[in-house]
Parts: sequence; structure tokens; C-alpha cells
Amino acid sequence: MRFSPSEILEMAKELERRGIDFYNRLAQLTSSSSAREVFSFLKEEEKKHLEFFTNLQKELNEGQEILFSTTDESVNYLGAIVESGILDKVLKGVNLTPAGIKMEDALEVGIEIEKESILFYQGLIPMVSPEKREWLDKVIEEEKKHFLRLQSMKRELKEKEG
Repeated sequence: MRFSPSEILEMAKELERRGIDFYNRLAQLTSSSSAREVFSFLKEEEKKHLEFFTNLQKELNEGQEILFSTTDESVNYLGAIVESGILDKVLKGVNLTPAGIKMEDALEVGIEIEKESILFYQGLIPMVSPEKREWLDKVIEEEKKHFLRLQSMKRELKEKEG
């Protein structure tokens, strides 16, 4: 599947919007105040990422050269990431945290989303101008921390249950 730079940025923005909704939902589902704090923090991080991609798209629309390489290979890679996993469901608005979902299952969904988001954003690296790459690297590092935090929460939950 081939995407334009504008479509790629729109996907990135939608991933962040859905991330905000997802973490908001998890904060509502949990009875743990410490978990609620973590989910609220993650939601705020996603808001910052949304702002970054919104500004990047605005610059693109104003004609600034923020994306300089959209080779077939790099664009096809991003399309394959989206089509082959959970990001496809996220972008289509599928409710991944239905009523009654166990927290462990919800955390697993979050782990998968963060993992695929990291791959997606890493696929953007060769497309982004050097001036913007530092911020994209920061987004990727934050997504990695989200992934690790969710993994840790899932492990702690299993230890409490088991």
C-alpha cells in the first residue's frame, strides 16, 4: 500500500489520538490509584506526540521540506506495519478494550500497540529531515518507555494474581 507524506502524518496523528483514548479508558477501568496515575501520565505523553505530528503536518502543508525521502521501499514498509497487525484495528477505530476486559488483557493490547508504534515511527526516520529527526527520536524513546512500563505493570499484575 502506498501513502503520501500527508497520509503518513495523518496516521501518526490518529495513532496518538487513539492512544489518548486508550489510556483514558484504562484509567477508568482500573481500581488502582497508582495504575491510574501511570495511565494519566501516558495519556499526557501521547498528547505531546500528537502536537508534534500536528505541527509536522502543518509545516508540510505550508510547503516546508520536512519529509525528504519517500521511496517505495520505505512507504511500503510503513504500509506493511499498519496492515499486518494491531495498528490496522487501531486506525479503523476497533474497540480494543470492551466492557469486562481483564486488566491483563488490556495491558497486552497496550503492549502490542506501543511495540508496533515504535516500528512505525522507526520507519519514518529515513523520511524525516535531519532538523526534525531529533524530536522523532524522542517520540520513539518515549514509546519504548511506555512499552516497558506496560510490560512491568503486566508482570506485577501476574505476580499479585499468581
